[in-house]
Amino acid sequence: MKGVQNMYTTNYDTAELMQLPGRDVRVFIGTEKAMCPVKSDHMTMGLTTVPANSDMIPHTHENEEEIIFVIEGEGEVIIGGVTEPLKPYTSAKFPIGVEHQVRNTGDIPMRFVFMFNPIFTFGR
Repeated sequence: MKGVQNMYTTNYDTAELMQLPGRDVRVFIGTEKAMCPVKSDHMTMGLTTVPANSDMIPHTHENEEEIIFVIEGEGEVIIGGVTEPLKPYTSAKFPIGVEHQVRNTGDIPMRFVFMFNPIFTFGR
């Protein structure tokens, strides 16, 4: 039925675009504060796009662990000073309190799914 919001499922078209430094983010599942179609009390999940030949700003999450899963593009990730390659179907874990950065070294956008636990709200 048109106009009815799903309680448990969402897709790319219903997740609001947030343009952040070095990346675009769509949160599919998250908190009431996040602009996301499906709410969760325990996790945040979405999609990040990093433009070709660019880097995200190094950053740290003080209270959340993050896991990413690359679906398109190639580059590298720096976690706590250690650099490792990223390509499609690669996952990486960013421990709580450890600085990390994603770098897209390729000629196409890099897209990865992210998951946070506990919940994470962008821009807080």
